[in-house]
Amino acid sequence: MLAFLILPVLVSGFIVCNYNPNFYYKIHRYQGQYLYFISACLGVASLLAFSVIAFIAHKFFPSTICIFNWEITISIAILLESLILEVQDEKAKANLIAFAWIVVISLGTILIAYFWSVCSRARLHIKAGTLEKSKILLMSKVLSDNPMDKLFFESYLYSRPLLLSLNSRKVYVGTINSLGELNESSGMDQEISLIPIMSGYRNEDTLEVHFTTYYEVIATDLNIVIRQDQILSASWFDFDIYKKLNPRKISSISSIWTTLCDKKG
Repeated sequence: MLAFLILPVLVSGFIVCNYNPNFYYKIHRYQGQYLYFISACLGVASLLAFSVIAFIAHKFFPSTICIFNWEITISIAILLESLILEVQDEKAKANLIAFAWIVVISLGTILIAYFWSVCSRARLHIKAGTLEKSKILLMSKVLSDNPMDKLFFESYLYSRPLLLSLNSRKVYVGTINSLGELNESSGMDQEISLIPIMSGYRNEDTLEVHFTTYYEVIATDLNIVIRQDQILSASWFDFDIYKKLNPRKISSISSIWTTLCDKKG
């Protein structure tokens, strides 16, 4: 009969994976049997937590309480036995009690999973202050393991320009203003939205960067959406370094950079 506990364990693990933000934004890293194993472990943790709570309640709390001369039974064991007193067959009675306990443990395990998720959300909200900041806080933890994602996130957070090279040899310089929503299947590896500063291409033979388009008016509605699987490389773009390495190309873009710096200042 204990096999019936497998279902609530898996259900509670699924609840934690989908409603607890600390796990929801990480499960895209897990696939196949390992994902089932993680879900089962979280379900077992919920089961153990409820078992400990039930044991403490049974050991240290009274079985009945009196409120205005009314005696109220709060012991689950006593309540279950009182519900099946009419059953005469001892074996059937024992089976019913065992089944009732499994139902109680199953419901308790699922409630613990929900409670765990709600507490995690509340703790994150208190720590971050707002929903947007809480997402940023979670994203910083999840994306810290991937160098390119971390680069995109820091550009999004600090409005720092990036140099992006695409598979088509197209080159963009700009700041990230939006990242793909984290989800359970692909994480952040979807699209990014870029506010372009300038763009160009890489020479087919030398791979030298040539800028051809300059975006003098930088506005929030001027953005380019790029799929991350199209990005070949990404790096910080520093105008001072670019100026030292490419002194002959500076005259065409110095005014653009000055305008950008004035707007940011």
